[in-house]
Amino acid sequence: MELNKKAAYLQGLVDGLGIDDTTKEGKIIKAMSALLGEMAEAIESVDEDLSRAYDQINDLSDELEDLEADLYEEEDDEDDSDTEDEDAEDDDANDDDIASEPFYEVACPNCGETVYVSEDDLDAGEANCAHCGVTFEVALEGDDEEAAEDGPVQYEVTCPDCGTTSVFEEDELLDGAPKCPNCGKALDFEVTEE
Repeated sequence: MELNKKAAYLQGLVDGLGIDDTTKEGKIIKAMSALLGEMAEAIESVDEDLSRAYDQINDLSDELEDLEADLYEEEDDEDDSDTEDEDAEDDDANDDDIASEPFYEVACPNCGETVYVSEDDLDAGEANCAHCGVTFEVALEGDDEEAAEDGPVQYEVTCPDCGTTSVFEEDELLDGAPKCPNCGKALDFEVTEE
């Protein structure tokens, strides 16, 4: 039974019993009966408001779930397309870089397999063999020639007595008579400047 009905039933009992409201006890019972009726009405009003609030919260929750599902679905689609676009752009950029960057074929000094060396490897002066994992020095042939051109001029001199071939820089030869590092004999020759 609802509170309003119970409160009305109690008021009916009080009225039906013929309680005299001129006595102290009668006044208290009548006041309590009236108070119970008012409280029942207030509680029922609060229950109705609370039920409406729960219904609205449930409706909002359902709508929020739908919005979240739509939102995350759109974000997933955008993320997937963005990721695919970025991957494609990265692949294109990498392909362009690889295609535009010259590579040189070099035989690995350790295993003999062909290693492709990039400009960056040449700048670093070393490359890594993908087959055996050994790191080795690399340089273009022109680099050695340019370094030789920049450095001092060197001459190979063969000792007429012992046959030992030695390398001397031009400055050493111009400063005085060099000696053979093997036998110690002075090497006689002329350096003519061009």
